Amino acid sequence: MKNKLPYDTALGKLNAYIAANNMRHTTEREMVLNEICVMTQPFTAEQLAEHCRPLRLSQGTVYNSLALFVSARILHAFNRETGRTVTEYELAEEEKSHIQIVCTQCGRIAEAHDKAIEHIVASRKYSNFIPGHYSMRIYGQCKVCRKKRMTKEK
Repeated sequence: MKNKLPYDTALGKLNAYIAANNMRHTTEREMVLNEICVMTQPFTAEQLAEHCRPLRLSQGTVYNSLALFVSARILHAFNRETGRTVTEYELAEEEKSHIQIVCTQCGRIAEAHDKAIEHIVASRKYSNFIPGHYSMRIYGQCKVCRKKRMTKEK
């Protein structure tokens, strides 16, 4: 993904959120945030906990930090159906619109550009609301998984 929040920006957002909500600043949260900022793909809470294991952070600290980062709009959480519902997280992009295509079979995620969708969103009028940006996920099967399925069916 491009244009992800760099660590300094994410930390600034976290500190502002903590101050605005009279919360306590902890080094453990900063450690979790740092680990998230180096991850290049969407991740589950379990994957992040495993990634943070060498830091000796408790699983509770990791899970609570995820909830905090979502509330502070540092992370996006989304559910993916892969036989069971799995919540995945990724760093929020800076105020930028984007479309992602997600393969429900293998989990691959790719950026997509669609001028027609961009035009529809840009030209849409809402009463009492001015849109700033959007994030869209389109779920289906990628070419590789479709090809594998068709080979099996033959």
